[in-house]
Formats: sequence, structure tokens, C-alpha cells
Amino acid sequence: MYRQNQAEKTRESEEDYSSQDVDKLKRELARRSREIEKLLDQTRVLTDQKKELERVLSEVLSSTSWKLTAPIRRSMELSRRARPLVRRGSYSFIATAGEGVKETEGVFKIVGKSPIIKLTSSSNVLPTGWIALHLPLRSTRGHMNFLLYYRTGKGFTGGDRVWLSIPDDSREPVLIKLPEGVKELRLDPFEQDGEFSLGPITIKELGKAQLLGSVLEKQLKGGISNPRLTLSKIEKGLRLLRAGGIAGLRAKVLQEDTTKDYQDWVRRYDTLSDDDKKKISTRIEGFGYQPVISVVMPVFNPPAHYLELAIESVRSQLYPHWELCIADDKSTDPAVDEVLRRYESIDKRIKIHRRETNGHISEASNSALELATGEYVALLDHDDELTPHALYMIAEELNKDRSLELLYSDEDKKTSLGVRVNPHFKSDWNRELFLSQNYLCHLTVYKSEVVRRVGGFRKGFEGAQDWDLALRVIDAIDEKKIRHIPHVLYHWRIIEGSTAQSTSYKPYVMEAQKRAVEEHLERRGEKASVEIDEAISQLRVRFALPKVAPHVTLVIPTKDQGALLDRCVSSILEKTTYKNFDIVIVDNGSCESKTFELFEEFEKTGRVRILHDEREFNFSRLNNDAVKTVDTPYIAFLNNDLEVITEEWLCEMMSHAVRSGVGAVGARLLYPNGLVQHGGIILGIGGVAGHNHKGRPRHDVGYFNRLILPQNLSAVTAACLVMKRELFEEVGGFDEDTLSVAFNDVDLCLKVRREGHRIVYTPYAELYHYESASRGYETTPEKFVRFEGEIATMQDRWSEVLKNDPYYNPNLTLLHEDFSFAYPPRALKPWR
Repeated sequence: MYRQNQAEKTRESEEDYSSQDVDKLKRELARRSREIEKLLDQTRVLTDQKKELERVLSEVLSSTSWKLTAPIRRSMELSRRARPLVRRGSYSFIATAGEGVKETEGVFKIVGKSPIIKLTSSSNVLPTGWIALHLPLRSTRGHMNFLLYYRTGKGFTGGDRVWLSIPDDSREPVLIKLPEGVKELRLDPFEQDGEFSLGPITIKELGKAQLLGSVLEKQLKGGISNPRLTLSKIEKGLRLLRAGGIAGLRAKVLQEDTTKDYQDWVRRYDTLSDDDKKKISTRIEGFGYQPVISVVMPVFNPPAHYLELAIESVRSQLYPHWELCIADDKSTDPAVDEVLRRYESIDKRIKIHRRETNGHISEASNSALELATGEYVALLDHDDELTPHALYMIAEELNKDRSLELLYSDEDKKTSLGVRVNPHFKSDWNRELFLSQNYLCHLTVYKSEVVRRVGGFRKGFEGAQDWDLALRVIDAIDEKKIRHIPHVLYHWRIIEGSTAQSTSYKPYVMEAQKRAVEEHLERRGEKASVEIDEAISQLRVRFALPKVAPHVTLVIPTKDQGALLDRCVSSILEKTTYKNFDIVIVDNGSCESKTFELFEEFEKTGRVRILHDEREFNFSRLNNDAVKTVDTPYIAFLNNDLEVITEEWLCEMMSHAVRSGVGAVGARLLYPNGLVQHGGIILGIGGVAGHNHKGRPRHDVGYFNRLILPQNLSAVTAACLVMKRELFEEVGGFDEDTLSVAFNDVDLCLKVRREGHRIVYTPYAELYHYESASRGYETTPEKFVRFEGEIATMQDRWSEVLKNDPYYNPNLTLLHEDFSFAYPPRALKPWR
């Protein structure tokens, strides 16, 4: 029947053609046929030429003269490709103050937002290839960070740079690889204030032997000062050698080594002295509340040595009111039972349950949980370690607030040689982030009654049992009863096949995680789908939009700059898949005829309306007044220098904006060269706020994937921000009196948060941002004075909030936006 209907339709369509149409089609077919014949003739000619060239080449390659000259050609090729063993190029550079920097008698002072130090070669010749940079530094900070830019084309670009972290009086050279054709070097301090002086700056080109010698010298010095770290590097190097050969090992060795930086940070700020331990013990004695904490440990065939270290880390706790509840999941290694029996006999606080069958980690954890009699339970894996003050810090928080029902801490990892690496300094409770990543992880402590009430660990969620338990506990408690402790209290052990090494070693984990999050969303009544992003071993949650998509008005202030505005509005109209929107362009005194012609073109679409405001530029007032003219339930604030990248950008932002509890939504913005301009806002950077991961490449995942995962943040930029119109009006909109240009978006977000609403950043909405292309930067004295006044306003109004961003971490720096360590950290040590 289907084929019969199709045949009838074909006959009907044929009858509709006139004889003129048929003649026209015949002529077109004849023309196409002649073109195809020409192409075939050209192809035959090219084929014949190719055969002739192959014949000649074959004769040359088989000739006696070609074979006799082979060694000469090979030596010439090697001489071109080989790096010389020794290079003698040495260059001196003179540093002079550029923009944002003042120099007085050799002392540089940072006075602007984007400080620049110009570097001039005394010989007018610039180095290439591997170099050793000597940068003698004396500063008021004791340590400074710089970006070394190298120009190979007409101008400096964001990607042509190297990060430098220089301590005072450092004699160690920095090893850097520069490309061919460097025309200019520039040194940009990555700080906001401070004074410093630079000694004679020298660059020495390195040959192959010199580079190898420099690396070996650096590693030898490190080995003398920290033998355990060196052994760890050797062990890791052997693994890299097996996996990637000499090339892979060389690439890794020459990368920036953050392990050494963390070792220095731990030595300075995260190592308990004998005096610290005495003060902690004294503080414990004064606690009015001393709850028993049950440490729950499922065990199955761990290396006996690591099991001993795990148990000893509990026995070494400064807080004495604990019990260790171990369930052995029928280990087959007799050494495990020997360790358990020995500790069971020497410490009555250690309880052992020996399971008759192997039930995997969820059932084993429940068996350990049945032994627990404490008011709180702490989770410990059988090859990891607690820090000596871990349970004390838990008790410290419980003495401040006995209503807490879930506590978690920062963590790091330990290599098989005991070297601490890869610290994870976490956000305070972050609902959106927790849907994509179990960032709570370790150390996690629960109120025992709540764990039992939700049913403990669930069979079938092995590999994600901790995440699943946390999600069910969170569903059962008030989120105000969750507390983050910004101290490293837990060490993961990195051994072959462990989750600490990689989730990809346990492929079943991702499926279990997906189901845990899906069921959590179902319990909460949130309509969403959950996907596995295999590239980064993380989850993506797609929230559903209502059947009838809400109407949203896009507000875009502008003044002339027609090319920018055209690109922005056209990309929105042409690419945006979300359909229920209109655009209000707020013209702030344009005078170019092309701009008005553009306005007319936009208005013809029927989706764009133009408002005119001839007064002095005031970003806050322009947007506030525009909102007063619309009645749509949602507002999107956009800059006129944006360009849409992802077609679903507005669908993604609106899918969050319509959710209960969400107050404002921000997008990921990129510079035109692909570097990140905005990944959310961190409070306190530069005294007020800075952009998250600014300057990172687009493909960079950021600090523990935080650049590429949706999450709660304290603020997002109004360059692209979506929120409910009613909420915008409730909090008073943008402050047009004292924050006319800068920080009005941060102020708005903080007012929204104060009313109990969450701010969401989503990386799945991406746009280019040609930042300040339309207005320029704060370069005039008037603009600078105004900007300083806006800084003072924010510091007066939000001083306490700016000091401690709950979605950042006090162990991370406020000097710049790269999530590096704070020197010193701002995390309080209550025993001091």
C-alpha cells in the first residue's frame, strides 16, 4: 500500500510539469554532461603525468649514483635536525617600566591593573630554543609570579607566554623553550600591588648536553634536600618510561613541577609541630562535647603494609574518643588477617567483623557500620590515612555547632613512598557541582542516626557507594547542616588500580555514579537526564525546560560600534535554538549613521526593539531602565561585544534559571583567541573579585575540572547573565548610584545570594567576549578615580563576604586567578 501511494504521488507530480520545464531540465542536464566530460579529460591528463613522474622517480631511486650518495644525504639531514650539544649564546636584558608600573631608582611599583615590564636585549639579538633564564628578584612579598610573553608576529597573543613563579634571591635558572623567530620579550607581573627590584636579567641558550646537565643538577639538588620526593620521582619516571618511552619521559620532566611547590607549602603551613600537638590536646580537654566518632573501614586484600599504615593513622589521632570498626570482606591474603588479629589484641577500640562471604564494598561497609556505636561515623578506605588532627578538627566543628549532620574536609594524595601530592582544596557546599562530581569524597563524616535512617550503603552502587550515600543523606537533612573544613585531613594512597589514581581503572564506577545522580534527581522531583562524559570521567546533567518555554528579554546596552553590535545581535538571531525571546537594545547616545541603519534592519525582524538614552554612560541605570519597560518573566543581560558559540546557550542557561532556588545564571566567555575570559567570579581577588581561570586555554579543564563543570559560585558577570525579572526587581536591580560601571554584577549577585538564592555558572553556554572593545579600559584619570571609588564601595558594603568566598578556598591565593597556593593560607587554626 505504501509503495502504491508513493507511485501515485510521483505520477501526479510529473503531470504538474509543463513542456517548457522539461526542455529547461534537458538543457541543464546537457550542460552538466559537458562539464563532467571536461573534468574527465583533465583527470586523464593528470593521471598520465603522475605515471610519468613515478617512472622518472623510480629510475632515480634505483640508480647507482643515488645509492652512493645516501650517507652524505643522511648526515646532512641529521645536521639540520640535531640540536647542538653546546650553545654559547648568552644575552643580557634591561628591564624598564611599562603600563601599570612605576620605576624609581631601580625599584618597580605596580600601580595599574595590567602591569607590564619591557625587556630590551643589550645586543638586539633574541634567543630561541631551550634557554636558562636568570631573574634575580627582591620583593616586598618574598615571592612573585610573572608571565613571560614572547612575540613572534605583529603583536603579543595570549597563548605565547610562559608562567614564572620566582622566590626572592633565587639562584636557580628557569628552563624555558622559546620558538623560532622571537622578536620581542615582555615580563608581566601577575600581582595587583607591591614593590620589587630586578637584578641583571640574563638568558643563556642551552644545547642538548647543557639542557640535560641543568635538569640533572636541579634534580640532584632536590634529591639532597628531599630524598623521599626524589625516590618518588624516580618511581614515577620508570612508569612513564615504560608507557611513553624516552620522548614521554623527557616531555614530563621538562614540564613545570608543582609537586615541589606543594612540598614547600606543606612544610611551611601544614606540618604539625610538637607545640601544635600540645595545644590541640589542651583544647580537646576543654571541649564541653566529646562525641565518640566511629571510623568505618571495609577491608579486602589490601597490601598488608598499607593496611597497617591506615590503622596506625587512626591510633595516632590526637582526639582520643574514637573506635575503629573494620569489616573484612573475606580477604584471601592471610597477611591481612594477621594484621587485623594483631591490632585487635593490642587496642580495645578496634572492632573486627569477619564476613563469611565476599559481598563487595557496599555490604562490607554496612557490616562495619553495624559495629559502630559512636554518634558520628567517619569513612576510611583500607589503604588511605587520616592526618593526626583529623578527628580533632571534626570535634572542633561539632563543639561550635552540634546540629551538624555532614562534615567534609580537603584532601591530598600520597605516593607509594609517602610523598604528599595533588591537594584538593574544595568549595563549601556546592549543590550544582556535586551533581557532576563527588567532590566531598574524603574525609566525610556523618551523624550515625542519619546514615541508618537512609539505609546505609546500597548494594548495586559499588564504586559509587559513597556518592550515593551522600546524595541520600543530603535529601534527608537541611543543607545548612553541612560543614566544609578547609584543612587537609585525609591522604589518598596512590597505588596501581586505585580510584585515587584514576576512575578509568574501574569502568563500572561511572555507570553506578550515573544511576545514583539520576535517582537523587527523581527523589527531588527535578526533570533531567544524566550523561557520562567519558573524555573527563565526569557526569553532565541536562535539566528539562518547561513544555512552554518561558519568554525572556535580552537587554543589550550599546553606543555606536556597529560592527560589534551587528556581530552580536546577528549571531543571537541566527544561531540561538531557544525561540521564545526578544531583544531590547538600549542606545546610549549613538551618532553614527551606520548604527541607525543597523537599528532599522534589526527592527524589521520583529524581535528587536530600540530604546534611546542620551545621558552619560551608566551601565546600571541603562539596564534598570530597560527592565522597567518589559513584562517578560525572565531577563538576560548581555554586552554588545558578545558572539554566540554554542547554539543551545540560552536553552542551557534557561534550563537552570527556571529551577527552584536558582537566582542567576552565568555563561562561559572566551576571548577571540580562545582563552577563557570568564568562568565565574571569585570574591577577594585583587581586593574585590576576579574571573575564575582567566587566561586558561579553552580545552583546559581547570582546577579539578571546575572550569568545565556547572557549579554554584558567589557571582557571575553581567556580560551574560539570566535571571527572573521579579527577583531582579525585588533586590533593587543594579546599583546605579555608586556602582555605575564596575562590580555592579557582583553586587547584584551578592544581593541575590543574601535572599537565599543560588548563583549558577554553566560552561555549556559559550560565547566569545571582545572584552571592553566598545568602551575601552580604565585609562583616563576620571575613570581611574571612579573605579577606585567603586572598589571602596564594594569593600565597605561586602567586607566580610569578600574575605571568604564560600565557593573558593582559603588555602588558595587571592593574588591571581589560577587556583595556586596561598602564601600564607587564610584557613584558621583554632588551636593557635
